[in-house]
Amino acid sequence: MRDALDVAMPMSTARLLRELSEQECRQRNALSRSIPGFALRSGDVGTVLETLGNNEAFLVEFNRNGKAKNGECDWLGVLYPAEIEVMDRQG
Repeated sequence: MRDALDVAMPMSTARLLRELSEQECRQRNALSRSIPGFALRSGDVGTVLETLGNNEAFLVEFNRNGKAKNGECDWLGVLYPAEIEVMDRQG
C-alpha cells in the first residue's frame, strides 16, 4: 500500500540556511527519539512534507545519508521561512 502522503501531495526539498546544534535538534525534533550527536548544518537538504498556513512554516524531515529507509527519518520538525529555502516547489 502506498503512503497517503505520496498520493496526496508532491513533495519539495528545502535547504537549511542556518546550523541547528545538537541541543537545538534534540529540542525541536518531533520524533520520539533523537540520534546522539545529530546536528544539522547550513546547506543540508531535507524534504518538505507539509506547508503550514500560508507558507508560515514547514514540516521538514532530514536524513544523514539523504535517503530514508523503510519510511524512517533522522530528524523531523517545523522550520520557518527564515531558516530554510524551499526549492523544487511543486503543486
